Amino acid sequence: MTRSAPLRSSADRGAVTAELAVGLVVVGVVLLLAGWLAAAGTAQVRVQLAAGAAARALARGEDPAVVQQRVAAAVGEGARSERVDASGLVRVRVAAPLEVPVLDVRLEVSGEAVAPLEAAAEPAVAGV
Repeated sequence: MTRSAPLRSSADRGAVTAELAVGLVVVGVVLLLAGWLAAAGTAQVRVQLAAGAAARALARGEDPAVVQQRVAAAVGEGARSERVDASGLVRVRVAAPLEVPVLDVRLEVSGEAVAPLEAAAEPAVAGV
């Protein structure tokens, strides 16, 4: 006696292919979202580091135009920075646009840092 495989009905044919196609679309969307979240995290770190470097540079008394150029070079095109001095502190906020690829939406990532203003270095008195 030989066993034979059960016959499939014509309604079941192609079901696995359709399920696989739907599954691949879901996996693709998840991978795209994961990649975008990694890019957003990288952009956030870059903006925060640029804000810290700008705050320290401005606290040392460097030229604001030069600092702005460094921020733009570090963060990328469209970056803007804002400086506020108060109570012996320099507060810098850096913001940069972030685009969501599929939805055609622009978001903004920002970072903020504070540094104490440094006193101007006084010349040393010779012979003391």
